[in-house]
Amino acid sequence: MKTANCPSCGAAIAFQSAVSILAVCDYCKSTLIRHDLKLENIGKMAELLPDSSPIQLGAEGVYRKSRFSVVGRIQLRYGQGVWNEWYLLFDNQRGGWLGDTLGNYALTFIVQPPEPLPPFSELRAGQHITLQGRNFQVTNIAQARCIAGEGELPIQIGPGYDAPVVDLQAAGNVFATLDYSEKPPLVFVGEQVRFDDLKLTGLRQVPPIGWESDANIQAEAFQCPGCGSSLTIRAKGQTESLACGTCGSIIDITDDNFRILSTFRASIKHEPLIPLGARGTLEETDYEAIGYLRRRISVEGLDYEWSEYLLFHRERGFRWLMEYNGHWSVVHTLTEPPLVTGYGAKSQATFHTRTYRHFQTAEAEVSYVLGEFYWRVQVGERYRISDYIAPPFQLSQEQTDQEMIWSRAEYLEPETIKTVFQLTEPLPVRIGVGANQPSPYEAQRPNFRRLSWLFLGLLLLGQIITLALSSNARIHQQTFTFDASTQDKTLTSEPFTLSGRTANVAIRIQTNLNNNWIYLDSALIERNTGASYSISRELSYYQGVDEGEPWSEGEASDAAVLSAIPPGLYSLSVEAELPPGSPTVTGTFTLFRDTPSWSNFFLALLGLLIVPLVFRWRARAYERARWAESDYG
Repeated sequence: MKTANCPSCGAAIAFQSAVSILAVCDYCKSTLIRHDLKLENIGKMAELLPDSSPIQLGAEGVYRKSRFSVVGRIQLRYGQGVWNEWYLLFDNQRGGWLGDTLGNYALTFIVQPPEPLPPFSELRAGQHITLQGRNFQVTNIAQARCIAGEGELPIQIGPGYDAPVVDLQAAGNVFATLDYSEKPPLVFVGEQVRFDDLKLTGLRQVPPIGWESDANIQAEAFQCPGCGSSLTIRAKGQTESLACGTCGSIIDITDDNFRILSTFRASIKHEPLIPLGARGTLEETDYEAIGYLRRRISVEGLDYEWSEYLLFHRERGFRWLMEYNGHWSVVHTLTEPPLVTGYGAKSQATFHTRTYRHFQTAEAEVSYVLGEFYWRVQVGERYRISDYIAPPFQLSQEQTDQEMIWSRAEYLEPETIKTVFQLTEPLPVRIGVGANQPSPYEAQRPNFRRLSWLFLGLLLLGQIITLALSSNARIHQQTFTFDASTQDKTLTSEPFTLSGRTANVAIRIQTNLNNNWIYLDSALIERNTGASYSISRELSYYQGVDEGEPWSEGEASDAAVLSAIPPGLYSLSVEAELPPGSPTVTGTFTLFRDTPSWSNFFLALLGLLIVPLVFRWRARAYERARWAESDYG
């Protein structure tokens, strides 16, 4: 560590990093350039804007088992607001940068790109660039400007320092920044990190947003410069603009004079279902609702609008709640782009092993705003939005020429919203099926499938047991002769005994019919009680040759089953009807006791199959209702 005295106020200046060339005096805010042990004062450093970042100089943390200290900061402004670049010094004297933007964190290191980079003016959001053999996608293009700096830094900066920067993302949370403020551009590559994973200590003692004990982040009230209405800033230092619901003024809340950026006139003043300032716990994090906007798309001349609520937490950053037709989702900004393949109805996005189907692409615009936002929001802002669904999740890509943002929404039940934010008024009734609303049939499908296989197994087992227990015993056989002399006469068989339990009796009939027919009216009669079980059959069989081709029609045999015949002494009576002049017909009747039956099995199987068919039909009807709102309805 090298030390020297500030040439302006004499305060001791310590340089922890051997490569640091700039320091800002903590006492007099002089900007000092190091020339070995001599310090050159190049002027006063501008004041940093107040923010609610928990990080400060002197904080320490761990990244991949290597300890680091926060020794410097550059504060910059870009189109969406203000962000911090914290300069980190690791124990091995390696320097790194921790980007702190809207509650998102990226840790990067400077690298030397092996290939030339495209000019800044030629880059567009969504464009692909190869760095170090890895495919990156451009997610943000910004003309940033330095506000101020503090601590020690490896580069010379000052207020008004322009920094055209490009942010890129790649699979695996890999993150990169191209800094076109120098030639050739500086390249920083690293990864998106979770705040908790850095195990930071020595943080600012800043209470949660809205508490009254810290002047930098407490809720601040002021009067709207447009109409004089009382307005409240709830996330000071993290938001850029505030929309007045009374007069439609959109105010720059980073300006001490609260300059009006733009105004809008709304035909309908919307009242948020979740009041601004309401707090609720989602995903074990306490969020506060600070902003509300509505967006709309036009499809075939019809406007469709939905609501979005901006939530804020000091360390977790921002989240969105989205509501359309009574359907709610919590929305996270992704730190890596999904893989998109296919086109049109076959387009799909893959993210973390889950595949999402393309649902809709449309031009959306902001139609109403109220409260705070982390960018300079405007009514009329337009985006191209593409949605991909895999209920209960939805991926959305919002794209302009300068920015591409991927987010993932997860469906929430309306009752959850009402409970979390302790709302007393009823929420809108859900209309139709939400794009990412989970299907109740999909949730039931595993249990339903298991039950279907269980009942099918039981049915098969029952049939196997029935077949095994069926005796299928032949109990009697007798042949009758039918001719003109037996017309209108009843022929009776010899008596036979049916023993054992009540069971069916199968009667199989075999005749010598040839180009003839016969009608048989039969009855099984219990000789002691007179109980009768009747059955009638018509048999016909014809054959011949037509143009050299043989043909036949009908059958000369038949079978019938009488169910639940009790034991006893029986005889079979038969009456036959033949066409006039018919030759003699013989018929052999064979009776079997307790024959295996398949009819009940197939009836039960049919009933078992009807249930899953109805289930599937209802599930498909549910999905048709969902996709009716898509580009493929």
